[in-house]
Amino acid sequence: MGATVSLGALLGMLAGLVRGRVESCLMRLCDVMLSFPGEVMVLAIVGMLGPGLENVVLACVVAKWPWYARMMRTITLRYADRDFVRFARMAGYGTGHIMRRHLLPCAAGEISVLATLDTGAVILMVSALSFLGLGVQPPTPEWGMMLGEAREVMVLYPWQMLPPGLAILLVVAACNYLGDSLRDALDPRHAMHKEPVL
Repeated sequence: MGATVSLGALLGMLAGLVRGRVESCLMRLCDVMLSFPGEVMVLAIVGMLGPGLENVVLACVVAKWPWYARMMRTITLRYADRDFVRFARMAGYGTGHIMRRHLLPCAAGEISVLATLDTGAVILMVSALSFLGLGVQPPTPEWGMMLGEAREVMVLYPWQMLPPGLAILLVVAACNYLGDSLRDALDPRHAMHKEPVL
């Protein structure tokens, strides 16, 4: 997720600040990649590169970064004409400084909410690939691979599927609850309508 967010945020901020051909090329690339279902793209990349943790991580980054690039471009366009960005440009600061010191802090809340919610989806994706034998390979431990191995003895020892299954369930649910909590905490409209605790 760190690599996905970093790549998507960087390209999205460049598209929103530079505009012109750079923005057009990056957004058309995002359109092409978003036209494919993410799961199908991940399966295709892992199928071409072969199973393994590195290939699964690379496939997830390639499939997910356009979402963050789109979101970051929208946020950049929202703040690009604000006074503090104009003053930074008039003061002679470059694009990198404006991105790092002005735009990134403004987008950190929204990006963190999306990344936290997306973490659960990535965990499910990696577990599903490992369950099918396309993800993490032995002897590296992974919950999806443990479920796949327990499936072979499911009739004799069905309880062996419970620990990895519950671990996936709890971690994904925790990521979703954390994302919802961050959204509520960082949304000023929600804070205004929140009832006071007596």
